[in-house]
Amino acid sequence: MEKLKELIGTFDVAYVENYKKVWIKAKLNKASDLLGVAQALKDEGLKSLVTVSPTDFPEENKFEMNYFFEDLLTRRNAWIKVDIPRELDRCEIDSLTPMFPGANWHEREAYSVFGVKFTGHPELEYFLISQDYYGKFPFRKGFDWKAHEANLIENMNTIFESFENEHVENEKRIGHAGSRTMLNWGPTHPASGPIRLKVEVDGEDIISVKPDIGYVWRALEHLVEEKDFIGALVALERICFMDNTNSMLCYAQAVEEIAGKEITPFAAMMRVVLGEIGRIVSHLMGMGGFFNNMGLMTLFMWALDVREYFLDVLEDYSGARIATASIEPGGVRYPLDVNLLDTLEKAIQKYEDTRTEFYTIFLKNPTMKMRAAKTGIITAEEVESFALCGIVARASGVKTDIRLDEPYAAYDKIDMDYMTAENGSAMNRFEVLFKEMDQSMSILKQAIADLRRGIESGEYDPQKDHMVKIPKKLPAGEAISRVEWSRGELMIHLVTQDTIPPEDQSAKRQPYHDGRAPA
Repeated sequence: MEKLKELIGTFDVAYVENYKKVWIKAKLNKASDLLGVAQALKDEGLKSLVTVSPTDFPEENKFEMNYFFEDLLTRRNAWIKVDIPRELDRCEIDSLTPMFPGANWHEREAYSVFGVKFTGHPELEYFLISQDYYGKFPFRKGFDWKAHEANLIENMNTIFESFENEHVENEKRIGHAGSRTMLNWGPTHPASGPIRLKVEVDGEDIISVKPDIGYVWRALEHLVEEKDFIGALVALERICFMDNTNSMLCYAQAVEEIAGKEITPFAAMMRVVLGEIGRIVSHLMGMGGFFNNMGLMTLFMWALDVREYFLDVLEDYSGARIATASIEPGGVRYPLDVNLLDTLEKAIQKYEDTRTEFYTIFLKNPTMKMRAAKTGIITAEEVESFALCGIVARASGVKTDIRLDEPYAAYDKIDMDYMTAENGSAMNRFEVLFKEMDQSMSILKQAIADLRRGIESGEYDPQKDHMVKIPKKLPAGEAISRVEWSRGELMIHLVTQDTIPPEDQSAKRQPYHDGRAPA
């Protein structure tokens, strides 16, 4: 890490400092140095730019740009900051997409919602929000949400007209002479969920696929700003309801860092339990959906059956099966009834009783081998270049897992290893998903044993140790938090302010969240 500090220190910087064990944090004095710093970091091995996160400071008339670089091989990471002007006609900075292809969508997101222009971006266009928000930059402080939402009919007409105009343009461009056409997969579809894929085909050959992910944009960052630090969980859970426990865990860690609080060992182990249950219920849905998309619906129903047993555990603990609000800053929300561990062991047994059928019938399925073994191959080099993560990265042989690379909760007490495959195909990704299901069962068994031992010895008090008090008002500060989400790495960048921005008197503290979704 010292070598990284020396490298960054050769540029004009306000500071370079150690942030966490595997992180260096630095601020550049000049935005013109960004390209040079980025190239130097890439040459040093930090080949993945995982996200670009602007923070709006209207009282200082600036955006603070945050760049998060990672070295997936040696676990060295750099957080680089730099200020740029806030005025729209001057709000620009060099694009890193030509150097780091993984920056593409993150820069387009920042352009869509903040109005930051990235000079040299190969395709800088709005994509994250629906057409009624284009050019309005809703995450700038002072944006009038109520006025925008009051024009509901006008906004809907804007979206409709855009679709109609796009259809007319496609008709002109493609015509009807041949077999080419443009198909719209979505915007709602039982396989893809709320996403629109613009698929251009020539007969049965796919020419191109252009994603329109604006339908998953729900302004969660804005919803977080409207609530206190506990009420924000309502929005955090909805990053993805399939695995909402890990998104809450990630957020809670950022709040605790700013508050300067540490949770109890009991709460840390309970977070492992809840996090792995979230991973399992998501993986079961993903595993079933994989075959459902192939027209093989039996496994989908089998997977949902097993999933119900783990949802029973969440319901017994929190009273809810999906939106559990079970993890919050300070620990976990509820005390533990030790009978819950029996319910969890029953769920593990259900999985293990059906595992052989899952593996034998479906992982060795000839249809799987025919359609997935040589499809969607991603190389290890592409994983680094496009900042891919989670199962996608591990299926290409890249050993990356935040639970191991930067242990949190009580994962430092867990015996586990990287679950990987070699060829990076769709089948390999399914294979790794299956391995991780087995791994999660092992982790849960270890956690159950630790909880039982701690409770019996008196080290843990399951009725009192679940929570430490977090102040309702936090000091000004910022933190990043990372967890190994079921879909890959989830990173949250949280900023708190004591002052009231002049353009938004309702925001006493400014949280900003940038969640990293899987590729």
